[in-house]
Amino acid sequence: MTKVLKVLAGGWLAAVLGIALFAAAGTLGASTVSAESPPNPPARFAGTVTIDGQPAPAGTVIEARIGNAACGVTQVFTQGGQSRYVLDVPALDPGANPNCGVDGAVVTFYIGGKKAAETGSWKNYQLNELNLSYTTPTPTASPSPTARPPAAGNTVTADGGASASWLLAIAGLGILAFGVSGIAVARRAR
Repeated sequence: MTKVLKVLAGGWLAAVLGIALFAAAGTLGASTVSAESPPNPPARFAGTVTIDGQPAPAGTVIEARIGNAACGVTQVFTQGGQSRYVLDVPALDPGANPNCGVDGAVVTFYIGGKKAAETGSWKNYQLNELNLSYTTPTPTASPSPTARPPAAGNTVTADGGASASWLLAIAGLGILAFGVSGIAVARRAR
């Protein structure tokens, strides 16, 4: 019995405990890998862009939103004397940001930050041809402030317990190092 206690006191207990904690960290941090299907393709919208009946200037920003989520941005380009845009709006993917379209979702467009008169329906199995326009409202007797939808983004993050497994791994390595140094000291003491 005293021989066992000497071995344990010589650092073996710390070494065994360190190995156990390191193994536990690997087990807790492991995740299941499974085959996944490829992501759904985006819905593509394309068409002309006019502001107050005139072609929009090249470089004007076009933004697509579904609900409050920003789901794509592009710029106007000139082709054949027309101001045009092409914009891909991503599909719903719970792990992605932005997390956007499902079949039939209403897509709202903004031309240079101003809401376009037209909306689209998210369909990723066809080209969605949609000409966009914005007309500056005429002033009225009592001006009212124009509300703009709030910008949205997914700010919630989760590490799925990865930080806890890293903490266990570091603790396990520290105890393992302490145990190994204890073994070395015990051997020198003999």
